[in-house]
Order: sequence, then structure tokens, then C-alpha cells
Amino acid sequence: MQLGELQNQIARFKRREVSIVAVSVDEPAASGTMVERLGLEFELGSDPEQSVVKAFAVQNPDTQELAIHAVYIVDQQGKVYYRKVGRRRPVSQELIDAIDTHRGDYPRSDEAVAPRKRIAVDYPENNFQALIAVAEVSELPETVDAVAFSRVYSLIKQSRTDDALIAFRVLTVRSTNADQQALHDAASWLVHLLLFTDNPEALEAGRALKKRLTRIRSLENALVGNKDSAAAHDEMLQTLAKARAGLSLARANISRHAGEWQLSYAKAAMRGYRAVASAEIILRKTR
Repeated sequence: MQLGELQNQIARFKRREVSIVAVSVDEPAASGTMVERLGLEFELGSDPEQSVVKAFAVQNPDTQELAIHAVYIVDQQGKVYYRKVGRRRPVSQELIDAIDTHRGDYPRSDEAVAPRKRIAVDYPENNFQALIAVAEVSELPETVDAVAFSRVYSLIKQSRTDDALIAFRVLTVRSTNADQQALHDAASWLVHLLLFTDNPEALEAGRALKKRLTRIRSLENALVGNKDSAAAHDEMLQTLAKARAGLSLARANISRHAGEWQLSYAKAAMRGYRAVASAEIILRKTR
């Protein structure tokens, strides 16, 4: 998030009685210059010794002189109800939506700016895709740093999710021979270990779903440009219809167990770690 963008939307935060505090690793003089240059109406703290940065464990693994971009929203009781660490920088509208939603006032009737439209999300987009991704991976890819992976897993088990996300960023940097698919598979294997090691029923449901989807695609491809007799064509259509019916039943079964199998958590976790992996691949191309 850019400081100027926050300042541009400062009136909307003030109407909600929300205080903004930004923290920079720059020296106080440099921070003061930034405040004057941008005309900032909120606090810009200076943390050259990185006391705050280290306390929140957001030091940049690439260069210890900088911090990973992080945004936290805290309510009056001190509860953090929104965080985004080391990922895409959110715009003010996203933060305002989170504030209004937390307060049960979304969308605000007195808000001049319309609520955000639905935006594209990272893969997996739904519970079915998440379950398939978990079910397809059976081990940690050899090109992924196993020691760094163990660190991520340990932090999650300690409920230190923000630290774990940063540790996963370190993992992507250290796994120099891992391509994007391997890093994505590492995210899937992480979720596999956390949620599905003792749940073979869920894994089997994921594999069966993938098998059904593959079968349907095969039938659909076979129908394209098919020059068989009308009778054979009709038979293929009937087979396809049965396959699609079976797919609907499989999806319904997975949906019934979604809560029990914690599929929403699996989906959200995989999105976060895959986004970190994708960001590392993009950075490699610029180095």
C-alpha cells in the first residue's frame, strides 16, 4: 500500500474514527521529509533499529535492512481482525470494506463510493479445487528446501500463522531449484499434512472427483468433430450425461463434508502460500 493512496482516502477513515499509523525503517529525518512531501495527515513512525519490524517478524528475508510489507487492522479490544503480510498490497477500499464488515455495517448507506465488485481470487477458487490439489500431492517435492518447510509447519502448529507465511517466503528463496509447480505442490503438501493425514476419506473423495472430471473432459473432446453414426453419437451423449450426473453426486458429497474436512480453511491457506510462491517466481525473472 502506498502512503499517498492512504492519504487520498484519509477522509473515509476519519469518518469511521479509524486511526492510521505507518511504520518505516527510515531514519526520523527521512520520515519527516516524507510526511511533508506527501502532506500526510496520519502518523509515520520511524523504526531504524527495526524493533517493531522484529517484534512482528516481518524482516525481509532477502535483505535484513528492509521490512516485508504488512498491514494490520486492530479493533478497540486489541484484536487483529485483518492482516495481509508479504503479499499483494491492498488498496484503501479493501481495508474500508474489512472495517465495515467487522462492524456489521457493510455496505454503509452513507458511503459515497460504491462497494467493491467481486474481484478475481487466487487458485484454488473453490473447495473442490482445493481438495483435488491436496489429494494429488503425495510428498514434498525434492527441489523444495525440507528444513525450511519443517520451519513453516512448526510455526503453523504453534498457531503463528503470520510468521509461517513469512517463513514460507524464506522457503521459496532458499529453494532455488524449485519451479512454480514445485512450490505450489509444497503448499498443497503443507495443507495435506495439517488437515488430511488422518482423513483418507477426504483424500479419496478428491482423487475420485479428479478422475470424474478427467473422464468428462475426455468424453467432451471425443464428441468434438465426431463422425460416427447417429446411434454411436447418441450413445456417447448418454455416457456423458451419466458421467455428469456422477460428478454432481460427488460434488454434493464433498459439500456435505466441507465443514468436517475444513475445506474453507484448506482453500484459504493454499491461496496464501501459492500467492507467495508465485510472487517469488516473478521476482526471479527480474533478478
